[in-house]
Amino acid sequence: MTSFGYRLFTVSVYREKKHSPVNLKDCEGEHYKDIVARLLNTLSDPVVGDPPANPDESHTTESDDIRGKSALRLADIEVIDNTVQAKIWVGRIGSHEKAMSHDGSTDFDISDKAAINGFRVIFAFPEDGIQGILAVESISRSCPVSPLIKWLQHKSSEESYRKNKETNSVTPWWRPKIKGLADELRLAEMIEAGQAQSLVLVKKSVTPARIPNEREFEIRAPLVNGGKVKQVASLVRAWASQVREGDGAQVTSNSEAARQLATIISPEIKDLDLDDGWVVLADPDDQGKRINPSMLTDVFTYKLSEDRPVDTPEFYAEVRQTAMRLQLAARLDIEWPQP
Repeated sequence: MTSFGYRLFTVSVYREKKHSPVNLKDCEGEHYKDIVARLLNTLSDPVVGDPPANPDESHTTESDDIRGKSALRLADIEVIDNTVQAKIWVGRIGSHEKAMSHDGSTDFDISDKAAINGFRVIFAFPEDGIQGILAVESISRSCPVSPLIKWLQHKSSEESYRKNKETNSVTPWWRPKIKGLADELRLAEMIEAGQAQSLVLVKKSVTPARIPNEREFEIRAPLVNGGKVKQVASLVRAWASQVREGDGAQVTSNSEAARQLATIISPEIKDLDLDDGWVVLADPDDQGKRINPSMLTDVFTYKLSEDRPVDTPEFYAEVRQTAMRLQLAARLDIEWPQP
């Protein structure tokens, strides 16, 4: 069964390969909102596979090179106040052999084409600040945020290269960076509601070159005791709070998290030498996902419907409501337009 939802990310922007994010309102005199709208419009022609490594390289679409590669194209775009709202078509070349008509009268060969789905995208930016919010629609387990961000960076680099060549000037390009928006309250609710299935602890063997290799042993413990469930929920909320605080906070390492989980399983194993550990959590599609400090945000898919997507006004209203709830804790100040 197909499920529809969305994922939320914070988005920061960097000047080329610099390490500090820029103020979104001051990208060489432009707000990044205007830049991202312009870059999205350049995707009205389809792009296939990964972007070229350099802006002066041509992007090949030769038939022998494209089978199995992803394809992306802008469907439509609208700038509303401080948001950029778009829809992109995304699929994979050759993922399906034929398209069948509903009555079986005609089949269409699509083996050299991409069977595509439409994914809605919303960028929301503050008037003044270094972080915005990005929402990307998910369809079952597919959420094309990675190719979108890669192509936005490449298109910015391409635009900069072209301007510099034409005008003999120095125009920078902009590198967007995303991070999943943590929702510790929802995560704790999911655990306490029984979606946490088990705890896993791992010890890895070490090669003579001191490189961790295969697992030496693994401990799996089902999570059925109500008291332990509450302990795990409290612990995961603490991890999520650290992730939310960002780079300046002390974030628990995976090995430390493993020892914390071991203490919950049994005091008798709390002193084991462990390398990794996680909580196995069932996501909205009933697939197990690993939750530890380094993988916390991967679970946050907000499910909206099954079988068919909600209409765009409802999609925007749902994204807006969730984002406004989370942005205060994330110390973001974004004024979302009324739906």
